[in-house]
Amino acid sequence: MTESPPRQPRARRTASLILIAFGLLVPALSLIPLGSIWLWQNGYLIYWTGFALAAVLAVYVTQRKLLPEPAAPQTEQAPTSIDTDMASKLGWSPIEEQAWRDVLALAGRTDPTRIASTDGLLKLGQEAIETVAHRLHPGRTDPLWQFTTPEALAIIERVSRRLRAFVLDSVPFGDRLTVAQALALYRWRDAIGMAERAYDVWRVIRLINPATAAAQEAREQLSKAMMQWGRDAVTRRLTEAYVSEIGRAAIDLYGGRLRVRSDALASYVSPETAADQDALSQHRAEPLRILVAGQTSAGKSSLVNALAREAKAATDTLPTTSAFTPYLLAREGFPAALVIDSPGIGNDASALGDLMEEATDSDLVLWVIGAHRADREPDRKALETLRLNFAARLNRRRPPVILVATHIDRLRPFSEWSPPYDIGSGEQEKARNIRSALEAAAHDLGFDAAEVVPVSLVDPAAPYNVEQVWQQIAEALPEAMRAQLLRCLHDLKDAWTWKSVWSQASGARRAIAGSLRRNPARSK
Repeated sequence: MTESPPRQPRARRTASLILIAFGLLVPALSLIPLGSIWLWQNGYLIYWTGFALAAVLAVYVTQRKLLPEPAAPQTEQAPTSIDTDMASKLGWSPIEEQAWRDVLALAGRTDPTRIASTDGLLKLGQEAIETVAHRLHPGRTDPLWQFTTPEALAIIERVSRRLRAFVLDSVPFGDRLTVAQALALYRWRDAIGMAERAYDVWRVIRLINPATAAAQEAREQLSKAMMQWGRDAVTRRLTEAYVSEIGRAAIDLYGGRLRVRSDALASYVSPETAADQDALSQHRAEPLRILVAGQTSAGKSSLVNALAREAKAATDTLPTTSAFTPYLLAREGFPAALVIDSPGIGNDASALGDLMEEATDSDLVLWVIGAHRADREPDRKALETLRLNFAARLNRRRPPVILVATHIDRLRPFSEWSPPYDIGSGEQEKARNIRSALEAAAHDLGFDAAEVVPVSLVDPAAPYNVEQVWQQIAEALPEAMRAQLLRCLHDLKDAWTWKSVWSQASGARRAIAGSLRRNPARSK
């Protein structure tokens, strides 16, 4: 059996590689001085120098146009429309949106050189996390620790999944480079400094031909300045992306979104909906909750009947609704919804309190007013209370409010009602009076005139303009579903029941029993 020859020592292999590289590079490098001598002898050196400078200048101007100017550190940065749209799509609450603005401001004023070192990178990430923690838990002395162990594990899993996708999609050979190879490349990082020192020696040697050396030095300095300029712009964007990603993950962590499993959220039914669906004997699944509110005799029940001709009520419909009455609302292309018809509001403080409590459990509000009535003070007071109520709840989103003006057929001239009318620009007396009534109602109640939907429900078989109400509901659906998400998250993350504790205790008992079965010696 023959023995394999011994492997060459590492030093011998390294020396061989250096000699081979030297043998390949010396002939190529020798062309630089030899070419310069040829240009000088033939009188082309001045022309070549001018051409080199012109080429460098053209490249410099081109790069200045293609690369954006790097943003200077700022003391404050307002979120862009894209950032606002992203926060809206994620369904963040107002306080979470404030935390996102704080993160963007931090990203805008951060010096990009901080990410050049490991310590600076870690401290910057910690600063972003602290910014979010202090915003979302302002009254706590230890805001950094306001999360549970499952939430910490969930955020680690999410960030790891995003990092894996980034390495696979954006890092060359990311799916082939092993950790050992990456460490080897890191150990060779000092070779860059050695190469720079060797290049400085070459800059001294090439001074043998001063004209060529001056042209090459000018070209290299311009190229170096352009590379540094472009690198600053890229570093600025990387810094902002790093801070933003850390801040976004921190908002999910400290906002309590990771405390609720997705399957639990999908199957969640609020107690209010459960009671309403029990009355209607329907399959349980959390629907949108649409509250219909307004003064007595404003036309709330008529509007509900017009929206859903086949709506099924839990109790018989009364001429004047005396209690909150749920209806099932089904329409093709729309999610399942419960419409809650409410008692009319007035000056009763307790009735207004009940209405605000029901609005807190709703995702969309249809506020109904009589276009022919001038007494809007109860409506104004109730809407103001609704807005203040949600302004104080920074962990919730206010449900969108659609203002519906009924009884437009009762406006002057009283005897005339021959729809349709061009309410926007019509010159008929009826159209002008409807337009004036809508503008007055919008002004009194804090809406834009274009946001008021005029309807007539005098003919139940053919209600006028109800399709526009449906259109407004469709436009408000995204915001209503974000309000629903936060409502369910708020209920679930703070829920505590003996059933969950018993389930956790049973799981711990099974885990201990399994451990003892695998390690019988420990139980003795």
